[in-house]
Amino acid sequence: MKKVALFLFIALHPFFSFAQNSTEIYLFEFTYKNNGYQLNNPINVSDNEGYDNQPSFTEDGKSLLYASTRNEQTDILWYDIESGSKRWITNTPGGEYSPVLMPDGEHISAVRLDPDGLQLLYKYSIKDGSSEVLIPNLKIGYYSWFLTSRIVAFVLGEPATLQEIDLSHNEIVAVDENPGRSIHYIPATKRYSYIDKSDPDNWKIMKAVPNNSEWTEEITSTLPGAEDMVWLNMHTILMGKDDKLYYFDTHSESTTWKLFADLSEFGLSGITRLAKNRNKIAVVVNGK
Repeated sequence: MKKVALFLFIALHPFFSFAQNSTEIYLFEFTYKNNGYQLNNPINVSDNEGYDNQPSFTEDGKSLLYASTRNEQTDILWYDIESGSKRWITNTPGGEYSPVLMPDGEHISAVRLDPDGLQLLYKYSIKDGSSEVLIPNLKIGYYSWFLTSRIVAFVLGEPATLQEIDLSHNEIVAVDENPGRSIHYIPATKRYSYIDKSDPDNWKIMKAVPNNSEWTEEITSTLPGAEDMVWLNMHTILMGKDDKLYYFDTHSESTTWKLFADLSEFGLSGITRLAKNRNKIAVVVNGK
């Protein structure tokens, strides 16, 4: 694909909205016993009326970041797992989404949607919440960090595109069209995965190599209508649908998704986004 200057203005779709259904975030411990996975000790870490979503763990696994409703808008919360304490990171006129602790460990990146419709990726100091635009003129919906200066992002447009953004060299590379929102580094590899939604009847999980946009490869099809996933390890994918979690082993000869856990046992349903770190999994479900 052709490289273009990062800060060149790009004509993008004029409007992008984040779903604002009532959701909650539950934190589970998970183990592998007797040739099967087990989820234990669910904790409602959000416990808040409204939209609580898009969780991500800090690198040390001690904290969870997520978008949470406050005063009729969405701000970023930092949740300490051991103590259960919370603190707000952002306090701007806009709503923030998709928080991730940046590689420098001193800032959080998040998508900000301002009241006038402007949507950009910002960075925020974890000390005082001060912010600045990270990528001007690029309307990012979802993204994931790779190394210290590279982002893979779902960029709004007609059609939406998957793009690799190299901040150190001010370049972007278009990788694919019609991606989904779930973009992940594949553990212990130099590759990442994304969802290809070009066929509306058969969404696919793809893998790619950063800085090599000519190479992509299909892993498997998603669960029907599902696009949120996480890697448990370098060969196991976890996805949710309705009230169940399923896993797919890329090293197995089987091409079917297998049951991981039934969250109806905990009275939970409507599984969407997931996050995983070490022995914990954060699951977004329907709110009360």
